Amino acid sequence: MPRPRTVLRMTDATPAPTHADSAGIHADRVIDEARVRALPLLVALLCGLVLAVDGFDTQAIGFVAPQLTRLWHIPPAQLGYLFSSALVGLMIGYLLISPLAGRFGPKRVCIACVAGFGLLSMLTITARGPYELMLYRLITGIGLGGALPPAVALCGEFAPRRLRSSFITFMYCGLSLGQIAAGFATIWLLAAHGWQAVLLLGGVLPLLLAVVLWKWLPESIEFQIRQRHPQPRLRAVLERIAPGFDPTGRAPITASHGARAGASVGMLFAGRRGFGTLMFWTALFMNLAVLFFVQNWLPTIFRDLGWSQNAAISATSLSLSGGLLAAVTMGPLMDRFGAYRVLAGLFVAGGLFVGGIGGAQAGAHGLMLGIGFCMGFCVSGIQKCANALAVYFYPVSLRATGLGWGLGIGRAGAIIGPALAGNLFALGWGVPWVFALFTLPMFVGAAAMLAMARRQSNIARIGIGPGDEVARSS
Repeated sequence: MPRPRTVLRMTDATPAPTHADSAGIHADRVIDEARVRALPLLVALLCGLVLAVDGFDTQAIGFVAPQLTRLWHIPPAQLGYLFSSALVGLMIGYLLISPLAGRFGPKRVCIACVAGFGLLSMLTITARGPYELMLYRLITGIGLGGALPPAVALCGEFAPRRLRSSFITFMYCGLSLGQIAAGFATIWLLAAHGWQAVLLLGGVLPLLLAVVLWKWLPESIEFQIRQRHPQPRLRAVLERIAPGFDPTGRAPITASHGARAGASVGMLFAGRRGFGTLMFWTALFMNLAVLFFVQNWLPTIFRDLGWSQNAAISATSLSLSGGLLAAVTMGPLMDRFGAYRVLAGLFVAGGLFVGGIGGAQAGAHGLMLGIGFCMGFCVSGIQKCANALAVYFYPVSLRATGLGWGLGIGRAGAIIGPALAGNLFALGWGVPWVFALFTLPMFVGAAAMLAMARRQSNIARIGIGPGDEVARSS
């Protein structure tokens, strides 16, 4: 009799336990067993807005780049470094700022970073040359990098486990919507008010959002438990998620799944997490190298092919809208079929479309638009799915650190991608050859996901230690 295949899903193989035992009521079990109500949806919406202002800021520089190139006579290699400057700041924010969420709380860190990069974005408009702009972009990126992992961690904590992939990927609609909004804002503002107006808007929006987050975004329940916040406050939050979860009103609320106060980088390699962490970093590095190459260079490439400025921006926005479709389709597929298969498939398909748009660059506009949309679906979809995978792979107390370091290592790829492309163009490489080279990282990312799937399948067969929240087989 043939041996049944193991399918790695984002659900536990064992029946869900009740949310109470002799130690008290486990907050995460209450969330997992409750029907979806307004509070988890509100958290996902607010965290999605954090990603929206992130997407607006990181994409706007690519849209205004053609005007800056003509205004300051920036050569291709230097333009690549300008694109990468904010990504260096992002990497610093991911690696050094996001782990502070374990100490000060995800909500506080997220709000401080959103307000910080809003203020710094407004300073960007005072730049008088490419080098000064690079410096401002680098500093702004630190705030951007510190805000995103705590936001994703909060969304994952308030989402029931059975729908967590869907919540995370739906939240990531905000990133694509922010990128698309940057395109419309550039078309509206650039001709009349110049590039400064676009970046100024990218600073005002985060400041307004910081006020909204302070008023309506709840703090992490597990963080409040670890900080020994009053039980009535915790009970009030859980009542909004699962009314009547404690009929007696007397059981203490505790954290479960081996929650720990520590969130050090070394814990990302503790237990059986080491190999998965390395593969996760590899996949993010490869994906972000390609994603930021595409995001930053497509407007300039389309412009050099003779397209008008507005047509180049619109075509790039169409490509980015593929990521929006991925956000609403890939999460349910991950919940149904497992993250590793979905991610590996997106990597392979994305590599083929990256090579395809490079080969079609001299062809009809319609063909390029179609391939660009499919490429954006895969390449941007990978980022959304990978962040959902991180929320499952790491326990609650490690999520901001695990995702922050994953994105930080990945941002090294995001820095290298645009800069490498700029140097290759400066050396005389044609567009088809540059795009062909960027298919290779996509196939390496697929191999990393398959290796991670195999490793997690072996772990599932022998059992998982307490607190190791990794994907199990079903």
